[in-house]
Amino acid sequence: MVIEAVLFDYSGVLTTSLRMPTDDVPYDPDALFVEMAAALASTEPHRWYELERGEISLVDFCAWVEALVPGASSLFAMDGAHNVMANLSLIDDRLVLVGELKAQGLRTGLVTNNVAEWQPFWLPRLPMGLFEIVIDSAGVGHRKPEPGIYELAMQRLGIVEPSTVLFIDDFEWNVAGATDIGMVGLHCPADLDLRSALGAFVSLS
Repeated sequence: MVIEAVLFDYSGVLTTSLRMPTDDVPYDPDALFVEMAAALASTEPHRWYELERGEISLVDFCAWVEALVPGASSLFAMDGAHNVMANLSLIDDRLVLVGELKAQGLRTGLVTNNVAEWQPFWLPRLPMGLFEIVIDSAGVGHRKPEPGIYELAMQRLGIVEPSTVLFIDDFEWNVAGATDIGMVGLHCPADLDLRSALGAFVSLS
């Protein structure tokens, strides 16, 4: 089946990998993150998943996680100096690659698990017109790897056959979510030569 559309993740694919800022902060972000992740894993429903689906606010999430792990709310600072999304670096070569795919007639989309309150820190940084669709989990009530978010992307592109869609993500379980509904998946770790990897699926000039 010929690929008609390519869907990209945001952080870790088009940007550097997500990391908590470590300069000029009164905490050990890595240790706090590990402790918070363990606390989240033991709760039901999973509050981070609720946050990414837009079911709870960042303020409410921070209040909840702070009560569980003192200091953890500091991981989600909204100021520009410490906001995790503001501190991601776009990978210019990969943005150029998206533009090349679009210029060749391929449909392009962005599908991200994100937090509603963080959108002003990342969405304006994307070049205008680079993506035909941008799907932010917090705005649609679905998150990767839930099937609904991939199905919504196809619906918004007007694509019926999932095997014509290539989905790219740095998390293997998100790629698996896409392939489970019939899409073609490409796992994209930080060191992947994405241009070469894409050559197995689409023609690049």
